[in-house]
Amino acid sequence: MFSRILLFCLLSLCVVPSFAQKKRKIFIPGQPAVVFDDRLSALRAEPDAKAALQQRLSRGRSLGVLGATKNKSGSSFLRVAVSRNVRGWILSAAIARLNSVADGEKMLAAIAATKDDLQKIRLARVCADSLRLPAIAPRALLALGQVAENAATKLSRDADRRLGDNVPDGDLSKRDFELSFNGLDRFNRAGVTFDYDEAKDVFVYDGAAYRQLLRRYPRSAEATPARERLTALGKAP
Repeated sequence: MFSRILLFCLLSLCVVPSFAQKKRKIFIPGQPAVVFDDRLSALRAEPDAKAALQQRLSRGRSLGVLGATKNKSGSSFLRVAVSRNVRGWILSAAIARLNSVADGEKMLAAIAATKDDLQKIRLARVCADSLRLPAIAPRALLALGQVAENAATKLSRDADRRLGDNVPDGDLSKRDFELSFNGLDRFNRAGVTFDYDEAKDVFVYDGAAYRQLLRRYPRSAEATPARERLTALGKAP
């Protein structure tokens, strides 16, 4: 009897963790879509901007499109599901359907129109990860890389003003000192990381978006400029 109990306990220890590690895929009814403009992502009880607010959906939130309508003012609203049981209405300009090239173009236009580098990067990341359409995703990844390079130049100037040439005493290297600059934090949290070129005393984008583009879409029109940018960064593919 004792041996059976012991065997049961051992089997439980082996099996339970494997189940715990599995993430349940949440079923969301409707046509798959994603939120990309969180300025417009209010989920409302009715298709009207004055209707009761149910919740504000974050950028990158998955949902399902159930229907569409236009209200009296001419604005397009979509009826969406955000879970099995939660439904509501959201402005169509806030979301992109995953299988829609037209919606992908809408996202790319939003990326181009956005002035803030970090916001551009966040939009491009959602576009590339969610709308994996060959006509859309490579362009989003190329844009992400280009914006990250531009940000590296700005961050280098900012770090130079704020940090100067002084490095704390001890065994801290110049590289580690520079890469600890807090101006990099927001970009790191957005999934963009930089290297430090000590000879030029500048930050350099690590090229991750370009490498991802070449890995996923090697035959796309964007593959050639991505390869060229990696070479220019000294990170030949």
